[in-house]
Amino acid sequence: MQHRKINKFLMTLLLPAALVAGCAQQGAEQGGSASAQTPATNDGLVPRKTGLDSVSAAYAFDMSGAKVYLEPINVEYRKRYRSVGSPLRDKDYELDDKDMVKLQELMGTTLSERFLTPRHSELVANKADADYVMQLDLKRFALGAPLDPSPWIWRVYTDQSAYGTLAGELKDSSGNPIMRFSDRRDIGENFGSLGTVGRYERFTSVTFWADMKVDMRRAFTSLDKSLQ
Repeated sequence: MQHRKINKFLMTLLLPAALVAGCAQQGAEQGGSASAQTPATNDGLVPRKTGLDSVSAAYAFDMSGAKVYLEPINVEYRKRYRSVGSPLRDKDYELDDKDMVKLQELMGTTLSERFLTPRHSELVANKADADYVMQLDLKRFALGAPLDPSPWIWRVYTDQSAYGTLAGELKDSSGNPIMRFSDRRDIGENFGSLGTVGRYERFTSVTFWADMKVDMRRAFTSLDKSLQ
């Protein structure tokens, strides 16, 4: 009889402890699974591991065989501070209409080569025919020097062709965001090539467009790898 009382007393002590231990284990398991999941953004896009500054995309991102329309490129220029006595104006460091056409073509070509072609997707000229719409922006964009030579400046040397942040957003035909990315770019092979000082080389429109092509290929190749 005495043994029964002792056993009942022990059971009374051990039962709450077992319940607390069980709840703690369940909470730890739930907490572990939650922390293993990458939190989505407000619009449901999931951040991806990337060599760019940021990439996020829909959980089941797949645009195989898709038709994509590329919107006109937006360029937002960084404010410049002119040297005292400089004959150059802010406008001299901006892309003119013919340059914007060339930029649009370059962006479309490199996007197709490095991001769309691996997915058997293609650009289309008509927005109504597209499954997705891509918007690309160059933010805080700054040229190393004016593209058009001036009569009073016949030779210019810079340590980089340009600088800016390349940003993009892909939406489906209903306007829902499917993918978004952003990356700061130092455009030009020579930037910082000799330590912190860098190396200055002659700047021309030819070198600028060559550097832009190389750098955009790198950016879209990194974007492709981020979403594989």
